[in-house]
Amino acid sequence: MKEKLTTEWIESLPKINGSFSKIQQDARNFLSEELLPQKSSEGWRLSNLSRLRDVFKLPINTTKNSIQIFLNSEDIVKADISNETIERINDDDVIKYLSDNNLINQSSNFLATLNNAINNNLIALKLKSKEIQSLEIVIPNSKKELSTSRVILIVEEGASLEILEVIKGSEFSAHSHLIDIFIEGDSTVNHGLLAVGESSSKLLTTISIRQKEKSNYSLTCFQEGWSLSRIEQYVNQLDGNASTQINGLQVSNNQNQLATHSLIRFDGPGGNLNQIQKSISDDQSHSIFSGSIEVPKIAQKTQASQLSKNLILSSQAKVDTSPQLKIVADDVKCNHGATISQLEKEEIFYLQSRGIDKKRANNLILNGFCKDILNLLPCNLEKWSYLSKYLNPIN
Repeated sequence: MKEKLTTEWIESLPKINGSFSKIQQDARNFLSEELLPQKSSEGWRLSNLSRLRDVFKLPINTTKNSIQIFLNSEDIVKADISNETIERINDDDVIKYLSDNNLINQSSNFLATLNNAINNNLIALKLKSKEIQSLEIVIPNSKKELSTSRVILIVEEGASLEILEVIKGSEFSAHSHLIDIFIEGDSTVNHGLLAVGESSSKLLTTISIRQKEKSNYSLTCFQEGWSLSRIEQYVNQLDGNASTQINGLQVSNNQNQLATHSLIRFDGPGGNLNQIQKSISDDQSHSIFSGSIEVPKIAQKTQASQLSKNLILSSQAKVDTSPQLKIVADDVKCNHGATISQLEKEEIFYLQSRGIDKKRANNLILNGFCKDILNLLPCNLEKWSYLSKYLNPIN
């Protein structure tokens, strides 16, 4: 039986208009025929679906251009800059790009379909410079509303880009965000995502990456403070011979549920992947990681490593981790692993024996656990004060 909530919600959406009306209509048609995610679905069985349903009780934020984007500290949205470094892609070219590049299969991805159904806030850019450029994307939330945003980036051959995305969650709010990055050959992208929410805020984010041969992509993702957060990462090495590094840290407390779902696929030989996902879970919170690496027969000589490391600070906290390898190719070097532990009593005792009290000893160990991930974030971290407690030892 179809859930009434979805039907009522679709009927309440703002009227479709503008350049992306067909994309919106197709997504709404699909949602109207489908159930909300169910516990019977492997990808959603651990999720708090009652909190997901709360998203559909919020009114839609219809404000456009709430995304702030700064290139080398200059606001390029307000200035609408197009030059030898960066170019704003017009709507017609965006539609052609989306039709030519099926980044995410709508029929099997609820988050992407949801974003397509309601999003009125899309910015598409082409980066052309071979010198390292710094791009900051700031996405604020509106209280008691469901906000949406989408960013498309095309990184041309030989270009070099650092991206820092910041998603801020307001109390009793939700945000749907989708970023597509197409990385051409010999290009390098260092991508950081900071997702920091407040109590009862919810985040549904999709990261879709397509890499051409000899490209380099690094993602460092930090999430904290959301009542419900689900970040889905899709990376496809289209031709092989590319390099990918994925680093994640989620810090949950109270009754947060933070989840990372990743799928990395190699569609050519000689690809490389190094993935480390960490979590710290306290109080009655729940941390989830599901990671899948797909290596079909064509992807010979692939080297891939995936590790999940988790700290539990409370007897009522919960961690679910599931790293997975799906390998058909026979000439590869792939490994995966997971650890779940508490703070080591021996480490705390050692620090106490050096005159450090127990609270500070705990904080020092936690800082060390976080720091090797957070240090990989690009751009000007000193601007984001909420990271200071992880980047600097606590006295």
